[in-house]
Amino acid sequence: MTEEKAIAHLETIRQDIRDETKRRIEQRDKYSIQLTIALGAIVAVSFSKSGLGKVLIAAPLVSIYFTVLILYSYRIHRLLALYLREKLEPELARLCGTSPDIEWETYYTAHEVPGIRRGFFLGALWVICIVSLAYLWMAERGQAEFKMVLIFTTIIYILAALVITIIFRRS
Repeated sequence: MTEEKAIAHLETIRQDIRDETKRRIEQRDKYSIQLTIALGAIVAVSFSKSGLGKVLIAAPLVSIYFTVLILYSYRIHRLLALYLREKLEPELARLCGTSPDIEWETYYTAHEVPGIRRGFFLGALWVICIVSLAYLWMAERGQAEFKMVLIFTTIIYILAALVITIIFRRS
């Protein structure tokens, strides 16, 4: 393969990866909006009439679902950036006779501003689980038949939040 063809091939791959990265960012924004709307709807229904407060038990489940989608998207985004920075950009720089330091992912990593969004979603997951479950424990303590459901879901939700935190903390 000639140098020109190699450069064209690598540029095509880089463009595909940059497009995928942009789609991931848009996707996370949409998931975040969907999470906010879903939680807002659950809270609105659970406080709209007496007797519907138990609906709040779904809030941690919705939060778990969207948080996993969001954090998985961050993980793929990070992998794409790593591939660009460690594989593609150095090879393009070599073929073009330029410094890899001027390539975007290499430059960005050297000047990266620490982000808070991944940590925010993990923190929000815990707040939603703890606050909604604590509220239900206090509001529904006289409901013996609901207590077993609440015990079971509390255990499941807290274990899920722990697993999610462990899996996605480092990624």
